[in-house]
Amino acid sequence: MTEDAQAISTDFTVEFKTGRIEALSDGIFAIAMTILILSFEVLFNANPGHPSESAVRKMLFDLWPDFIYYVLGFIILSIFWIEHHSQFHFIKRTDIKLLFINIFGLMSVAIIPFTTVMVGDYNYTRVGALLFETSLFVTGMTFFVHWMYAVGNCRLVDACVPREVIVFYRNKNLLIPVVSLLAAAVSFFIDPAAGTGLYFVVPILLPLFKIRRAKSS
Repeated sequence: MTEDAQAISTDFTVEFKTGRIEALSDGIFAIAMTILILSFEVLFNANPGHPSESAVRKMLFDLWPDFIYYVLGFIILSIFWIEHHSQFHFIKRTDIKLLFINIFGLMSVAIIPFTTVMVGDYNYTRVGALLFETSLFVTGMTFFVHWMYAVGNCRLVDACVPREVIVFYRNKNLLIPVVSLLAAAVSFFIDPAAGTGLYFVVPILLPLFKIRRAKSS
């Protein structure tokens, strides 16, 4: 057996492509963002036949908490998707550890529609609010770990990625986890609806993050 043939027969290393990870991630995000609409209960089933116009207006009005949390969930998922896309602009290769971190992150993304339904229906309870806030905290921390693992020792990114870029995305990935902790504290000690309402400040705070260019000597 030649040396080349022996190398082929003993090398079973699988090289994972980032494109496959991005395609799977885009699919999970698209499904999660679409099924958020399931947070709207079909209240008309409770009134079979031909309900009056006033009854229809009342049923639609009763859906407003679901609509608010539908918008909130869609915004948060959009932010996570943008962060995921931004990370893979710099991540040029992957390994089995990053693959499983990404899969765990997608698992936490997929549960967000469920927690959104819970908080929409039971936004007056601590249980509903804390479940929603915990799911966003876990998802945000997974994205943080995902980034820090990839850039650690330039493990999976090009060595030319500036440190200020690494710090910029590190801080952005911590925004939702920090807001989640504050929201959980407000929900537990003050008011659940006020706690979950803090997430509406996230899209306002995001533009405040700037890449601080290192001063040239």
